Amino acid sequence: MYVFDCKEVYIGSTNLTGAGIGMKGEDKRNFEAGILTDETKIVEQSMNQFDEVWMGKHCKKCKRRDFCADPIM
Repeated sequence: MYVFDCKEVYIGSTNLTGAGIGMKGEDKRNFEAGILTDETKIVEQSMNQFDEVWMGKHCKKCKRRDFCADPIM
């Protein structure tokens, strides 16, 4: 997920590398999917989801907590 100036969001599987965007070579390509949108509701929901993950909202209930090298909470 990439958010641009809180106005647009790209949501997808593409990594911003040559291979990720299909520039690896003529016979070597990655096929990815994603959307770029300026739809206000989607941008807001994306930013909220990112913030929740970044701030550890789900850490207390995470079943992988025992394996986390640096749990947030």
